[in-house]
Amino acid sequence: MIFGKKKEKSTSRAELEALHGKRLSSAVERVGGEETVLGRNGGISVSDSELVIVCDGHEVFRCRLEGCIAATLMSGNGVDIKGEDASGRHRHVVAHYSKLR
Repeated sequence: MIFGKKKEKSTSRAELEALHGKRLSSAVERVGGEETVLGRNGGISVSDSELVIVCDGHEVFRCRLEGCIAATLMSGNGVDIKGEDASGRHRHVVAHYSKLR
């Protein structure tokens, strides 16, 4: 197939590690056309094999780095993350950066 659909590739480990320590003002999960607020005031942590988002002192999202796709929002104010959680469910989370540096 010459003009076939491109396969989604995972984001490089270096790009994912650049997210480590980013402070968040909010995190929302997209399911279909709906957005659900997961939490506010948190951060992103990247370990050896997982990316974790914590808001208000509670873990709201965890996915494996393998197969994780992360892209900076066009505004530059956040990141769009797609990945599988521990149960194998595919999740889509948008994390908005805090303005405090």
